[in-house]
Amino acid sequence: MAQTIEPLIRPHSKEEQRLFQLFQEHAFLVRHSPEKKFKLASGGESYRYFDCKKVTHHPEGIALTAKIIFDRIAVYPQVDAIGGLETGAIPIAAGVSQLSYLLNRPIPAFFVRQEKKTHGTEKWVEGNVEDRSKVVIVDDVTTKGGSVQKAVDRVRELGCDILEIITLVDREEGAEEKFRDYKFTSIFKMSEFGASE
Repeated sequence: MAQTIEPLIRPHSKEEQRLFQLFQEHAFLVRHSPEKKFKLASGGESYRYFDCKKVTHHPEGIALTAKIIFDRIAVYPQVDAIGGLETGAIPIAAGVSQLSYLLNRPIPAFFVRQEKKTHGTEKWVEGNVEDRSKVVIVDDVTTKGGSVQKAVDRVRELGCDILEIITLVDREEGAEEKFRDYKFTSIFKMSEFGASE
């Protein structure tokens, strides 16, 4: 059974506290030496790993995620689209988009491909985002910020204005500093899980 750890970084809403529990129960994986370390998307290795798809593809998990993020971005007078790099951002953006429609403030979703589409429209960016839109970038977990940077680069090529970058979990290994020129928000931080190598 997962150990209960109180969030350390800042006060969390009721929805965030429940989402934190789901991360502890389903997504936060720990190995110990001499076990093999997890390989991270950033190229690094760690004994701590967040399998965020276990939460963003969980019925309650995606409902909570969508509400938390929608409530954050509802303060903006205009949000034209929400999205990020495949695959981590896809369920998050789709969840927020669906909820926004139900709440009568529809926000279209999009995703950025890892590789350019080689047929049809041959696009990098799929879904519903227009040139020069005001967008929110989302991701499930950030380490050094490489995945988010790919999404940022592609939407900036469309002339989009990035209102905010939101990640569910920041591993606190450089992403926040990398995006210091943007509004960068993490719902949770690695240290809140009592995680250390």
